[in-house]
Amino acid sequence: MIEPVSAQVLTPEWAPTVIPAPYDSLTPDEHAQHLADNPDSFAHVAGLPPESFGHPSEHRQHATRSTRALDRLISLGVFGAAREPGLYVQCVEADGHAQHALLGGVRLGSHELRPHEDTQPGRVHGLAVHFTEVGRMSSPVVVTAPRLTMVSDVIEATLAAAGASAPLEPLLDTKTADGARVTLWPAIVGDREGASVGLDGPLYIVDGHHRVAAAKQAGFSHVLVACAPTDELHLGSFDRELSELDMMPRRVMEMMRSRCVVEEVSDAVAARPAAPGWVGIGVAGHWFRARLRHAGPADDPSPIQNPATRLDAAFVHDFILGEIFGVESASDPRLTYRPTTVAAAPAPVTILLAPVALDSVFEVADFGGVMPPKTTYFLPKARSGLLLVRC
Repeated sequence: MIEPVSAQVLTPEWAPTVIPAPYDSLTPDEHAQHLADNPDSFAHVAGLPPESFGHPSEHRQHATRSTRALDRLISLGVFGAAREPGLYVQCVEADGHAQHALLGGVRLGSHELRPHEDTQPGRVHGLAVHFTEVGRMSSPVVVTAPRLTMVSDVIEATLAAAGASAPLEPLLDTKTADGARVTLWPAIVGDREGASVGLDGPLYIVDGHHRVAAAKQAGFSHVLVACAPTDELHLGSFDRELSELDMMPRRVMEMMRSRCVVEEVSDAVAARPAAPGWVGIGVAGHWFRARLRHAGPADDPSPIQNPATRLDAAFVHDFILGEIFGVESASDPRLTYRPTTVAAAPAPVTILLAPVALDSVFEVADFGGVMPPKTTYFLPKARSGLLLVRC
């Protein structure tokens, strides 16, 4: 069930300055500059700086700063009074896409939230301390499922009411600082106020694996979710960039050709893979396109093959990053991940991947496996600061 939540809603006049850009769309330097330039941004409240994930001694200090930032926003009247329990329909328009979702609460332990990514213990601990100190959620966990009949019905009924001759007025309709448009309505759920919405099966985590794990660790009873139908989920990808190159480009390509069919191309645009099974790679200004030769099921001695091992990202993680460049962990300081929607700067090594198929996400989650870090990137990204919900 997606249950009604009692929420404080962002005051419309504050929305353009309070709603921050998605965290992973900014570099660490850009994030620091955003905080310095925008004292009223909800980014002062939500989450942790990456450099503190591995230092538990800093987590309490950061949580205290987050609480002070939130108290300041509340004292300024940024959020209205708590509303009666209800559900909400949200539309986020950004990056050329529009995504509608039903916002509400899902009880931890009573409904299955299936992950497809692993989590970093340091980050989970930091967010758990944050949740315990702040006592609220604002950044929703984005979820989906192959069948969301009742969720889709509520979204359609709400949008129909918003377009009627006596329209349902939105609680928010605003442009954010980074150019996205966010609209929020109270959900129309049949003829009952405060009704829950049933689900046909488990929910799959799209974005928010660390928030789910941290909420459990913090003892929250439920999490705030944004449940989006699959037909409005748009998959992008992350590029991998290495800040160092300690071998000749020719040697890199020799190693690549042992596992791929490789051809040199003119630039990054030509190297960008259009479909799974291909990888683009830039090495010291030279660009290549590689067709992967994955090992098939017959080459796997185990009776059941983990579907995550067949992904392009697994090949990149294990062979290109691991065997060729010696990068064993996502926390390696040489490695950064950049969404393809963010402009690239020249790097010694750049690795380009095609978006993974949504069916692969379901398959890996159903198997109980985990994908390599930053395998999925769903668009548009959910925004923080619209609602404050006690969990």
